[in-house]
Amino acid sequence: MKQLTVYYNGRCSICGPEVELYRRMAAAQNIETLNFTDIATGAVPDGFDRADMLARLHAKEGDEMLVGVRAFIALWLRLPKFKYLAHAINWPIMRGMTGLIYNRIIAPWLYRRYLRQQCDV
Repeated sequence: MKQLTVYYNGRCSICGPEVELYRRMAAAQNIETLNFTDIATGAVPDGFDRADMLARLHAKEGDEMLVGVRAFIALWLRLPKFKYLAHAINWPIMRGMTGLIYNRIIAPWLYRRYLRQQCDV
């Protein structure tokens, strides 16, 4: 498999711990094709906007930037405990439905929640 760099919002109280779980799983399994970059505190890839990247999970595989559900699928395919979920969601109709739910409901809710938390700090 190609190298995958996952860009995530480490300051999000839900996203940060979730990705930390993935990071620990990858380390325990010695999965060397996964890298994780916290874009809340680290650099954003050239040509990308920090706010856009904080609002949804991104992952770079080769020269392609995957966003949302496609990023999750690429990540989960590399984690043994999540491979079956990745394959189930990767069916075209499921990918479309989960993409719609993630992009229209979950990601906006998480990002608004993150922004509220930043105002409270």
